[in-house]
Amino acid sequence: MAILSKIREQSIFLIFIIALGLFAFLIDPTKIIDFLANGGTKEYVAKVNGEVIRREAFAKQVEAGQRGGRQTSLQVANNVYNQEVTRILIQGELEKLGITVEKDQMWELFKNNYSNLAQFKNEDGVFDEGKLKEFIEAQVKANPQAWEAQEKNIAFNGKQQLYYALIKAGSLPTEKEGELAYKMQNDLVDIKFVQLPFSSIADSTITISKDKIQGYINAHKNEFKEEANAAVRYVYFEEKPSKEDEDTAKLEINGLLSTLKTTTDLENFVNEKSAIKYDSIYKLKSALEAPIQALVDSMAIGETYGPYTTGGFTKIMKLTGTKLAPSVKASHALITYEGAQRANPDVKRTKEEAQALANELLVKAKANGTDFAAFATENSDGPSASKGGDLGWFYEGQMVPKFNDFVFANEKESIGLVETDFGFHIIKVIDTKEEKKYQVATIARQVEASQKTIDALYAEASQFEVEANAGKFDEKATEKNYVLRPVNKITNLSENLPGLQGTQRNIVQWMFNSDTNVGDIRRFDINGSYAVVQVTGKKEKGLMSTEDASFKVLPILRNLEKSKLLRDKISSTTLADIAANQKTTVKAANAISMSNPTLPGAGREPKVVGTAFALENGQVSGLIDGVNGVYKIEVTKHTEAPKMDSYKSYAKAPANNINAVGSKVMEALKKKATIEDNRATFY
Repeated sequence: MAILSKIREQSIFLIFIIALGLFAFLIDPTKIIDFLANGGTKEYVAKVNGEVIRREAFAKQVEAGQRGGRQTSLQVANNVYNQEVTRILIQGELEKLGITVEKDQMWELFKNNYSNLAQFKNEDGVFDEGKLKEFIEAQVKANPQAWEAQEKNIAFNGKQQLYYALIKAGSLPTEKEGELAYKMQNDLVDIKFVQLPFSSIADSTITISKDKIQGYINAHKNEFKEEANAAVRYVYFEEKPSKEDEDTAKLEINGLLSTLKTTTDLENFVNEKSAIKYDSIYKLKSALEAPIQALVDSMAIGETYGPYTTGGFTKIMKLTGTKLAPSVKASHALITYEGAQRANPDVKRTKEEAQALANELLVKAKANGTDFAAFATENSDGPSASKGGDLGWFYEGQMVPKFNDFVFANEKESIGLVETDFGFHIIKVIDTKEEKKYQVATIARQVEASQKTIDALYAEASQFEVEANAGKFDEKATEKNYVLRPVNKITNLSENLPGLQGTQRNIVQWMFNSDTNVGDIRRFDINGSYAVVQVTGKKEKGLMSTEDASFKVLPILRNLEKSKLLRDKISSTTLADIAANQKTTVKAANAISMSNPTLPGAGREPKVVGTAFALENGQVSGLIDGVNGVYKIEVTKHTEAPKMDSYKSYAKAPANNINAVGSKVMEALKKKATIEDNRATFY
């Protein structure tokens, strides 16, 4: 009765709250949907052009993406987020353009998706449409909702690829653009110039105020936008074995040394007693551990060494064998063909054409006086072409079998042709040698921190946290020689802090929590180690601060000031007079093109070269502010490239594949879209 009485007392208040909620729903009906879909809150993972990505559905996708995977929750969430944003933005474009998939097109999409799977092929390995139809009918019957979702996904992907293909088709360069590219490469200009370099005035003589820096930032806002970010500093208390723990481990493993010396069943003994399994492979001295490299040549077969500690393990070892192993230095020219393993997509020759070409080139390679490095550079389709085909030194078994057999069966300077899955290799054996290799048996025990060490570390980190919160962060860090590590520009979707192992999402979330303020300190447990972290700065999304932007703005403003000073020193009009007055020389730059606007001794100067192409022969420019100084130029000669019947070979698209088109399109659509991203709230 007491409860009912209280409800009656508050009835007017409750009616007011309910009425207010209903009024809000009437104003914006979408709030009802948000309310029901998000468990009574208005929270959602993201909103893209007004379309909401719901938290519950998003979480299910993340959960499904994590099954059996190695990605973190945030990494999977980022993938799902990108997929959903892409879906919404592309769907909007598809609707605007009226791109649809008809029934016959849908069947082609099914075939494209399933035709390569073995279950849809007949006994001859050929795709069987009947098997696919049976599969689809079974899927519809077993779970019509799941198949409908799959069908929608296939249809969407098909429309998306069509959309990308249309954009790619519209992005292909015209022959007129090819002509422009040709002229930029082959139209040439000769000039004389005088340069007054910015470096002639010391940076220290130029003072740039913060107001000027801020003024530049305000005038170029798009260049200095940044996401919300935070800064911290921390002291890391790493869990690791103490000297006492290492000594204990050495004492324990030392007891196995006598058995290691005498055992006749070495492999089983090592596998039973060691944290690292027995390894019978012979290795070069350089591949052995550092403590062993210095003494292995002086050891006799059967001799032991240890205990020693390296890489977190205490070890004892026994030298069990040595041998000489051959190695070869070789070069090759690869002649590949369409369909060969890892073939360059630009290669369109058939296997038969490749073989004929390889046989022809083999004769050239064997001819007296052939520079094989130049030959390989000119003719090879392989990635080593830029290095003259040089593959360096390698040991037996490192190359594919046929290649390996040729180089190890032939003498120095031998040249021959072999075929592999990569194509046809014209090979030259450059040199051969033998190197000593060693076989060692090692018993290793991981050195772990004892409970005593773990307890001491916890006490030390906790004590520092207390002292730091008492305002003694710097004082105690200095007093105890702790390494104080600052980290700047951490965004709310960061997972890692430099210097800390693993993902530190919990630290980042704490930093961006609305209850966390600049100066707050907290200790975090990191897999048995600890970090005492202090927030040193928090910044909302917007323009970079004057201090952060100064590294980019200062050189620009300094050069503007230097330009004024250098211009004020010039009163003459001719290049010769300016050079004499400024104690420099008139320089020449010949055969300069627009595609490579570099001046000898002055560097890359596109504005100066662009000005030169706009002037007539004999014409002198005004003063030009370049990248590296102030210039005055005189054009001495224009050389126009000869006209061509066709410029198609120069009309090359910079992004010539569908993936590049897709990424560029998405980048543009995201810039145009209104996106509210709340991922950091949930992950």
